[in-house]
Amino acid sequence: MKKLSVFEFKDYKVFLVQWMSRAPNEGRGQRKFLAEAVGCQTPFITHVLTGDYHFSLEQAEACARWMGLSDSDTEFFLLLVIKQRAGTKNLESFIGKKISERRVAQANLKQRLQISDVMRIEDQLAYYSSWHFAAIHIACMVPQLQTVEALQKHFGLPLNQVISALEFLTEHGFIHQTKAGYRVLKSAMHLESDSPLLPQHHSNWRLHAIEAINRRKNTDLFYSGVASISKEDYEWLREMLSQFLESAIERVKVS
Repeated sequence: MKKLSVFEFKDYKVFLVQWMSRAPNEGRGQRKFLAEAVGCQTPFITHVLTGDYHFSLEQAEACARWMGLSDSDTEFFLLLVIKQRAGTKNLESFIGKKISERRVAQANLKQRLQISDVMRIEDQLAYYSSWHFAAIHIACMVPQLQTVEALQKHFGLPLNQVISALEFLTEHGFIHQTKAGYRVLKSAMHLESDSPLLPQHHSNWRLHAIEAINRRKNTDLFYSGVASISKEDYEWLREMLSQFLESAIERVKVS
């Protein structure tokens, strides 16, 4: 079952109801446990979840603690509560902006994926100048692709281009050479969102993807689509894609 993220929601009550429904026995008895955790009667919990009542901030914090939310999740949960409790449009609008800012910060993949390796700018200039540097770098994690000959055959690149890339990657500590072949030393690289090299990096791989579309294999999957969506759905979609990338990268680490 996909992990439930509070950042997907704009209503703390909906999040809480869905969270409790995932407990054993489809959440039966959870309202009683929550009432004990926040220090109120069970009927009050029902009024909050199904009516116009709201948690106080103290009750909301106790609720988040009962749910075992992280500090960042708790902060966002409290912002949702404040927004829905807001007595003026100005306060509601102000908290709404803070909620959007927190969603953007949460979508920062480097922070979410805990990537710490950062290259020197001079190394970045070469590494991101062409797709084949990153491709050869990561391909060296595959046992069958750890020799010059195997890499050349797999990527269909000129021999001197493969050798030059391997020399660069070895010299700068991305890989090292053993008797059995090349091994990866640094496996996760990341460009900051404000890096001037980011457009080049994205362009390299989009152009490579276009080449793959022209070759077209039955096992490939391509999708292009155009849609007009609301701001709320845009933020939801961004969070969903960020979650997918987070889950996918966590899985392929082992692979």
